[in-house]
Amino acid sequence: MRKRGELLLRLLPLKSQAMDTATLHERLKEQGVTVSPRTIQRDLDRLAKDYPHIHREDTGSGYRWWADRALSRLSLLPTDAMNLTMIMDHAARFGMQAQVENLAALRDYARAILKDARPAEDWAKKVVSTTRFITLRPSRIDPAILSILQHALLDDYAVEAMYLKRGAQEPKTYRLKPLGLSYQDSNIYLSCVFQGHKPGDPPRALPLHRFVSVRTIREDIPAPEGFDINSVEARRSLVDLKSDVPVGLHLRLGKEMYERLVENPLTEDQELLPESDGRWLMTGTLHLSQGLKLWLLSQGDMLEVVAPIALREEIAATVARMAALYQGT
Repeated sequence: MRKRGELLLRLLPLKSQAMDTATLHERLKEQGVTVSPRTIQRDLDRLAKDYPHIHREDTGSGYRWWADRALSRLSLLPTDAMNLTMIMDHAARFGMQAQVENLAALRDYARAILKDARPAEDWAKKVVSTTRFITLRPSRIDPAILSILQHALLDDYAVEAMYLKRGAQEPKTYRLKPLGLSYQDSNIYLSCVFQGHKPGDPPRALPLHRFVSVRTIREDIPAPEGFDINSVEARRSLVDLKSDVPVGLHLRLGKEMYERLVENPLTEDQELLPESDGRWLMTGTLHLSQGLKLWLLSQGDMLEVVAPIALREEIAATVARMAALYQGT
């Protein structure tokens, strides 16, 4: 059935030229395939079940068949389909469920490719995107608000937004120019500048779950020249970057952390040097950031910050405050 099914997939027309089962049977005969119309009907039923881009319409006396050519032209190897389903699963878990649902046809097509490769396998039990760390649940984002902001980015429009600041009782109206979107952790952030911003003013980062409403406006709010969401300036607001350039980082490691960083380096220029007491000194360069501080604290006593001194003192002070919470009754 595989070769016959592949031929049927190629023969299926666009919706405007949909064919009935009898016509498809004749087309197959022209290709040298001699099976009964009932067999062709079973083949088509199976294809429609396995491939989401195959469609049919009940005419009362039978079915008319067609294919969504936008998907049928897509050629995915089973390994590509596996990668795509994993990427979509990862995105859905980190705040993009609505966006993944908008791509449901593509996701289902990838799943159909996997099912065709190994019909007996349930691939949901074979491939997963996960983490050892606890992640917060995604914030609630109105899909319509995200869509409007995406279109504003594509069309280079400004927007008027009702935005509720953290701790505020009522939202306020702001006019701003969207510059980019950052999908991080369990939230989505809009990088933007406000109406009236001056040259040299840094971009702002606003979480989308605090937007109450938004609409595009035809107002000229100029974007910073040469804006790059990966720039240090943009990342200062998006990920709370603390340094303009990477700084030298020295960490003293226990055996377990040493083994982990051998396999998964912390920095691109990481070096690990043995010390006389059996521990290891890790050196490398990295931007100072909120993320770095949180990661260092999450490793507990498996590492010690040696340098920079200011970072060492900041970590030590935080650890002391943490310890105080557990002292006494």
